[in-house]
Amino acid sequence: MKKLSLLVFSLSLILANVVGLTPLESAQAQDLEEINLMLDWYPNANHIPIYMALEKGYFEDEGLKVNIQMPAKTDDPIRLVAANQTDIGISYPSVLTKARAEDLSVKTFGSLVQQRMDCIMFKKDSGIKTAKDLEGKNVGFASDPISESNTFAMVEADGGDPNKVTMTDVGWDLMPALATDKVDAIIGAYVNHEYLMLQDQGYDMDLLKFEDFGIPESQELIFIASEDTLNNRSDSLKKFMTALEKGYQTAKESPEEALDILFSKEENAYTLDKKIEEQSWNMLLDFMVKDGSFGSVSGEQYEAYAQWLYDVGAISKEVKADDLVAPLN
Repeated sequence: MKKLSLLVFSLSLILANVVGLTPLESAQAQDLEEINLMLDWYPNANHIPIYMALEKGYFEDEGLKVNIQMPAKTDDPIRLVAANQTDIGISYPSVLTKARAEDLSVKTFGSLVQQRMDCIMFKKDSGIKTAKDLEGKNVGFASDPISESNTFAMVEADGGDPNKVTMTDVGWDLMPALATDKVDAIIGAYVNHEYLMLQDQGYDMDLLKFEDFGIPESQELIFIASEDTLNNRSDSLKKFMTALEKGYQTAKESPEEALDILFSKEENAYTLDKKIEEQSWNMLLDFMVKDGSFGSVSGEQYEAYAQWLYDVGAISKEVKADDLVAPLN
């Protein structure tokens, strides 16, 4: 047994020398707990706290090795988390609520962006000025049926007929669909991303906010985990959020460095615009802490939104706060 231990130690020394680590650092690296995190979309300003925490070693300081995964489909985060095929996913309150109404074993334990960034956006020359004007129009959405419910509820609240609105699932191609006039408006696009990009491309844009038409407040980007993960790895999830908050604070203090780190992680399939991402990050500084401290979630807010979704027929059964939120106490 002593010979085996000596052999393992010797191998660790060799490995440490090869990769440039000290023996202590090598031993610590071997002890890190792996957590797989699936993003909601390709890396952008919304994910700056994550990449800052990775770059600065904040996750490692908490004993974690966080692996970033990219979704292939819009429903990958909720689907794979529920199946315990990934540990944490970034998702949306509407998607979570629908999943819980369908008895998927997932909950949120923390937020990334606390203020809703979703809206209905359109070109000013579309003839749309209010929700009722969506009658006779084609609205693109990103595979989320809740977007249809939100659109119909807004039109009805404004005195219009939802049956006169056409909804087209364009997947992730929201911006191209609007830019090429495949649709007249889009829902599921963000004020800090697609709206800024369309304006930058020369389109005169306008938008309709959900809350102006009676839809309750809701957060935007949230962290979800399966109940199995929540029950067995709650301490690890706490450490994840601790490191993430450090990433947010560092990025807030060093915005230029934060953007440089983001651009170093840019995916080949997409090209980020530094001016747009800088504007987006400036907006997100407030959006990420709107409800108080970074990462916080409110069971009361989630239950109110879930009740509204049930009342308008978007989900088939009532969902309570305890079904949706798992505070990491």
